[in-house]
Amino acid sequence: MMKRLEKVFLALCAVAAVQAISVADAHANPARSLLQQLDTNKDGLISLKEAVHHTGLLRNFGLIDDNEDGKLSESELAKSQLTPGNKKLTASE
Repeated sequence: MMKRLEKVFLALCAVAAVQAISVADAHANPARSLLQQLDTNKDGLISLKEAVHHTGLLRNFGLIDDNEDGKLSESELAKSQLTPGNKKLTASE
């Protein structure tokens, strides 16, 4: 009986740790988080059609899309101050 409880407890701890890591990663990397959330066809890019589901991103889509290909890559999202969740850059950075 005790062994079974220990196994259940360890499994619950493992699940909690995985969830905590994924939440921390989402806060640390808004670009990756947006990509995972919105890239429904899993091509590694967010199209205008996919961005429709996120008003904040849609509002600045054209300004974030550096190469004007109509899609947002993780690098475009990561370097833009306009990407929702990105920290605002200061003049010293």
